[in-house]
This record gives sequence, structure tokens and C-alpha cells, in this order.
Amino acid sequence: MIQLTHLSTRYTSKKVKKQSLWIPEHHLTFIQGLSGSGKSTLLYKLGLISRDQKYHYKYQNQDIMTLSSRQQAKLRRYTIGYVFQDYGLLENMSVAECLKYYCYLSGKSFDEDAMKVLLDKVHLDCHFNQKVKTLSGGEKQRLAIACALLKEPEILILDEPTSALDEINERDIFQLLKDLLKTENCTIIVASHSYLVEEYADCIYEMNEQGIVLKKECEDQPMSHVQKIMQPRIKFLLYYLKQSFHNERLMNILMVIVLALGSLGTLVIQKSIDQALMDVDDKMRRISDFQMMIESQDVSQKLGVYRDASPLPQELIENIQEFSGVKKVYPYFDLSVQVGEQTVPVYPLYPENHLEGKLFQTIQDNRHLYPSYHSLYQFINDNNEYHFSHFIFDSEVTVNQEVPVSGIMAIGMNVAYESSLDYMLMDYSDMQAMALRAGVEPVKSAYVIFCDNIDALNELEDYIVKKYENIYINDQFQDNILLINTKNETIRMYTMEKYITMILFALIFVYMCYWSLKRREKELTILKANGVMFDEFIFILNMDQVLKMFLSFICVLILSWIIQIQSLEMIAILCFIYGLSLLCSILLSCVMVKNLNPEKIFRN
Repeated sequence: MIQLTHLSTRYTSKKVKKQSLWIPEHHLTFIQGLSGSGKSTLLYKLGLISRDQKYHYKYQNQDIMTLSSRQQAKLRRYTIGYVFQDYGLLENMSVAECLKYYCYLSGKSFDEDAMKVLLDKVHLDCHFNQKVKTLSGGEKQRLAIACALLKEPEILILDEPTSALDEINERDIFQLLKDLLKTENCTIIVASHSYLVEEYADCIYEMNEQGIVLKKECEDQPMSHVQKIMQPRIKFLLYYLKQSFHNERLMNILMVIVLALGSLGTLVIQKSIDQALMDVDDKMRRISDFQMMIESQDVSQKLGVYRDASPLPQELIENIQEFSGVKKVYPYFDLSVQVGEQTVPVYPLYPENHLEGKLFQTIQDNRHLYPSYHSLYQFINDNNEYHFSHFIFDSEVTVNQEVPVSGIMAIGMNVAYESSLDYMLMDYSDMQAMALRAGVEPVKSAYVIFCDNIDALNELEDYIVKKYENIYINDQFQDNILLINTKNETIRMYTMEKYITMILFALIFVYMCYWSLKRREKELTILKANGVMFDEFIFILNMDQVLKMFLSFICVLILSWIIQIQSLEMIAILCFIYGLSLLCSILLSCVMVKNLNPEKIFRN
């Protein structure tokens, strides 16, 4: 006996009545009533697909409403067969595919001979390869009944199975149901407003203004119940994926293309970022030497007398030489030159120093001496001299050696060593050779350092500031802030484009996922009504997306190889895009499955 109690019913009035229902086992029970009287709602509760849980449902002396959602899903899969008013068939399948679909859903193997016997049982004569959408209404109804019988249900529920049929086909369906009681161990419950019900029914309930009224009664015939074991589900899940991928070919192709274009577009932007950064770095290398000078703090206190200042720690120099990104560390020579009555400082010109754009005049290609334009250029013209010869180390050791002038520094061009416009630059190798002949060693209180790039220069400066005290750092050889801002602005601009592209295409992909799920909403609802569980939904829906992502990934790899965009960073970007898309897809599928409402969908 199937017992439903505490049922809330409403007819034309707003008054809600609490009703009860007893369905005798192994009989054909009809639920009669006009359209809108609540017949379908009652069947949804009998089939455990109603969201209303405020009623009592007893079957085999077990309170069904106390079972977990998985246990109720198991009942829908193996115990309850449901034939919907619009048949609940997948129209784009063939008859054989439809039967195989329900076989795998019920955990059974597909046997063509057994299927022919089943079709004969429901009086359906059609070819296995015939498409469901080409069948007549009566043939679809018979096929839907055959699919429901595949699970060998103990309860078979049919919602208005003859509403779209003429009287001849209607009688055939009712007689078929009557005959099934002789061969099947099941209880059949049918909702119908047909006047032919009286001829075939064992038990009749009518839904009217009085509520659920028993019109025809019969004796209960308890059936023997077989405990069914949960069958492996992987065969059905894989078959469903195959059918879904095949039936939604156009949508799947579009989604693969969208995801591939988004991924490829992001990779192209990343390539542009890399190229732009290379261009910025190249430009920075042309205009900047990535140079700094470190001195003992007391150099300035002793008015630039390097020889008397405290020496820099040897440990510091060794650590700097081993520091990542440091290109070269040079000892410093304190040198000046006598020009008439004036003593002019001479600063080293290292191999790493660039002179492009800094010269007023080039006299020779070999790098030797470069006086500043200020006052010295006029001196050269007046005396017709292109060399200087009276040099002084450490303000005390004089060296008389002619050094030719290789060029004149640009007007107003100063150097970072000091703000004065009176200075000269001497090639460092010439300076070293001159010091060697004079027996002069570099000062111990100052060193000049060159780095590979601006980032390494900044990291080194931070390291020195944090680890050592009483060290003065001169980093005015280039405009660090301008260089960093130029690089960061380039990164920021392209990175924004990259993330906008990634998010935009991910959103388009997710929207297409949503659209695809909405198109399949009825199909998913049929699966839910047939006992497919939440975790199975998440598996099949997201494995579907994973397959599309895999195809898209292969396309992107091929295209990126063709247009030569390959890097380790590319893998990280693709992982981010596909990871984001998959996460959104999982969240979307969880929300969609949770919100599946069979009552609402089947009514529409």
C-alpha cells in the first residue's frame, strides 16, 4: 500500500485542505479531475520530484520523507518509473539510442533482442534507427512507457498519457496498461480526465472541490519486493557525455572557438607585453647606464678628500660582487687636471657608460678625454690644443702625460658626481694606466657599480641601506623614478588589456555554458526525475566543459606554435584561463542543478 497523508490541496477556492491518499499495490489506479485540479502536482509528490516536502509518504511501511536526498534519488532511479505528459523523450535521439540511454541509466546492459521484445510488449512497431521526433504521438507514448519499464519499476506513474490521442489510441494505451499488470510486478498510477477511465480502472480518485475523493475502491494486493543494488554509473555517464557532445555539436564548436580565441588573444597580448618590456629595457639601456657610486659617509665631511676618508668594508665589496644582477664593480680614482689657473675634476668614463646624445662634438672615435663645454671649449679653440697633460692624483701626485681630447660634452651637460659644469671624463683604461705609471692605487673609500637593469640597481640599493650603516649612495646617474615609472606604466597598460581580455572571454564562455544548460534544462530535469544524483550532474556537466577546454587547449597550442608564441609563462596563462573558466562552470552547474524545478519546467 502506498500512503500519502497531510497533503495540501487547493481547488477553485483559496482554502487549503489536508487530504490523504491510499494507493493499492498491483492495481491500475486513476486520478481524475479537470485541468488545474492538481493531478500533476499529486503525481510529482508520488514520484518524489516535488519540492514540497510537507507531507507524509509511506511505502513498504517506510517513511520516504525521512530518507536522504541520495536515498530518494535511488528510489526514483530503480523503483519509480515516470512517464511525463510530453513523453520526456530526447527528440534528437534514435529509438535505439533512447532505449540504450534508459538502459544505462537503470544500470542495465543494452540487448537488441530484449529491446525488440519490450517494444512488442508495448505494441510499438518501428525501426531502431528511426528518430524519436518522427514518431507519432501514440508511438512516442508507447516508447516512453517502454523506457520507463526498462528499470522494472515497482511504481509506474503516467501523467495524462492519452491527452493528445484519439479514442482508438487512447483505448490502446489503457488496455496496454491493463495488460502490463499481468506481466509486470508493479503498481500503475495514471492521471487522466478521460471518460474511458471507468472501463479500465481498478481504483479511481477524483480531485474536485471536496478535495481528493475515492470513487472506486479495490483490495490491496501486496507485491513481493526485491531489494535492488546500486549499479555502476560510469557507463551511463560516459554514454551521456558522448550523446551530449554529439547532439550539441554547433554549440560545442562555438564554445571551443570562443575559449581558443580568448586564450590566443591573451597570449598575443602577453607576447606584446614581453616585446614592449624588451623595447623599454632596450631604450633604458640606451639612455641609462644602471650605475651607482658608494662612498664612506665621511667623504662629504672631509670635502671630497677620498684618501683620508674611512675605507669601505671589504665584506661589503665582496657581497656586492656576488649580488645577483651586478655587472661590474670598479675601484675609484681621485683625479683632476690643471687647466690654466683652474683645477678641474676628472671623472672616470667606464666601458659601460654611453655617450650617445651627450656630445657637442666628436673629435675622434677612440675614447680618451672628454672635457665639458663650459669654458673649456673656448680654451681649446684659443690655444688650438686638443690634449691636456697636467694631471693630479689625490690632490698631491702630479703626472705629466698628454691625453688627447676625443670629444666635447654637450652644452649644459653635467654629471652625477657633482653639480658643477666644469669637469672632464677620462676613459677608465687610460686612467688605470696613468695611475699604474704614477704608482697610485684606487681610493678605498669609494666604488662605482654597474648593474644589469634598473630592478637589480634598486634591489642592490635596498640591500646596502638595510645591511650597512654610514654608506652614502649616489644613484643620480640616471633618473630612477622616471625609468621605473616608464616600465611600470607599460606593464600596467598591457596587463590591464590582458586581464580584460581573459575575463571578457571567460565571461562569454560562462554565458555560453549558461545558455547551453538552459537549452538542456528539460533534459536535465528528466534525468533528475529518473534518479540522477547531484554529484553525477556535476561530473557530466563539467566533464563536458573539460572536453571542450581540452580541444581548445590543443587548438591554442597548435596556433601558438604556428605564430611562434611559446614560453613557460604561456602555460601559466592558459592554466589561469582554463582554471577560471572551469571554476565558473562548476559554480554555475551547481547553482543550476540545485535550482532545477521539475514541477515548474514540466508545467511549462
